[in-house]
Amino acid sequence: MKRFLKVSTLVLFTLFCVYILESACFRLVEGYANWRLSLAWGKPSQAIYNSFLKKLPLDHFAERPTDSPKPDHLGYWVGEENEYAESVMSFTRPLRDSYMNYIQSKFEPLSDFEIRDFESVHGVVLPGFKKLATVMDVQSQKARRVGDGLEFAKGIFIKIVFKDFTDSYREDFSNLEASFGFILERGFGCLVLPVTSSSDLLDKITQWQRDESLLAENLYAWADGKAASILMESCQIKPNCWKAIMITDPDEFVAPPTDMTLPWVYFEIDDERRMNEDGLDLLYSWVKMARSNENLYTSKLGGLVRINENFHARKALPSSFASYVLHCANFIEDMKLDNNSFKKEVVSNVDTISKQPTNFDSTVIESNPQIQTVNNFDLSRIEESINEIEKQDEINPNLNTPSFDCEIIRGYRQIHAADVKLKLVSNRDLIIKLGFGFEEMGKGVMNQIRTKDPLFYRYFNSLRAIEESPLN
Repeated sequence: MKRFLKVSTLVLFTLFCVYILESACFRLVEGYANWRLSLAWGKPSQAIYNSFLKKLPLDHFAERPTDSPKPDHLGYWVGEENEYAESVMSFTRPLRDSYMNYIQSKFEPLSDFEIRDFESVHGVVLPGFKKLATVMDVQSQKARRVGDGLEFAKGIFIKIVFKDFTDSYREDFSNLEASFGFILERGFGCLVLPVTSSSDLLDKITQWQRDESLLAENLYAWADGKAASILMESCQIKPNCWKAIMITDPDEFVAPPTDMTLPWVYFEIDDERRMNEDGLDLLYSWVKMARSNENLYTSKLGGLVRINENFHARKALPSSFASYVLHCANFIEDMKLDNNSFKKEVVSNVDTISKQPTNFDSTVIESNPQIQTVNNFDLSRIEESINEIEKQDEINPNLNTPSFDCEIIRGYRQIHAADVKLKLVSNRDLIIKLGFGFEEMGKGVMNQIRTKDPLFYRYFNSLRAIEESPLN
């Protein structure tokens, strides 16, 4: 009996230590917190509850208050929404801690970043990210040629303020410098945008997105007071303009758009507004609609409400909003990809290529139609790109240039032997275009290409170095 008690005590103590250690890691280690979330919910593009973990009392499985019958007025149960938001966003606590440490200790947070004015918006702080232009970028006229450097951002965070025809917005910018620095280091651009109305806001944003599609593709906005009402109105008019909006104590609540495709919304209200008859019924509609999505991540995180009392004295971006922006960007980006089909296609392509004979002939591509569409790279679009480049006088074959002949190029030309226009394209240009396409398919595919046609691989790397040269 004593032995049984000792063993039982030891087991219970071990389990207790494991529980304490796990809780500490979830609270303090960002990587572990993110891993546990993906373990509980799956990846955003293929989200599903973990049936085993769901049996445990984890924050990830907190029930949404809107799942049970309640009055359509949020004021009666906004406290439950506050508790839900705190629980379901608990995985962001390590990131929130990092953010608070950063803004309290970082000196001159914007010193390493460029601030630039555009035609419609001014004072944009840029993260300095660049990527090499692909065939698709040339086709969409975002670049003149494959391999050009293109400036982009993971997203743009915008603090919307009401324009009172003074320079007061400069004070907002100064107060947000540390907050900007934190998310700039994670690939976001930032700005403070003064506006007079929702139409003024949409005019500026729409023009900027049209002129700078790579920079301004994904927009995240925060506003309070009168500017918050303007932001809600802009979302009512054009909801697909925003990826997520964060609203702090708006002067007036605005009805949500009739379009069910809402951006993610995160509301922060004062507890004194709990029974505001003119607002919280509308807030309920926003939250309910934002959660009306089949994707697990969107349905759980797409509509949140928190109660705060001291936000009027706050100058910086709240840590809850900072973490929301950064995590939303990762989740939303991942949802764009069909990971299941993508992974299957890549694996299938790599396996099939590895089984092919040394010559990269038509058999490889004909037996692998997926290779033409992996990660949005479509070999059939090369001809369209070539036509576009011809219009720009980019193609000028020189008969005296090296032949750049190799097995992959011969195989591709054999497949498209009937294409007269392809004969005008040099092997050099084809190597660059196909090489960037193979790189987009993943490192494994390029490694297989290197094994099967080392000459193509050498040509591609040499030509890419020439394209990237600052003297070119």
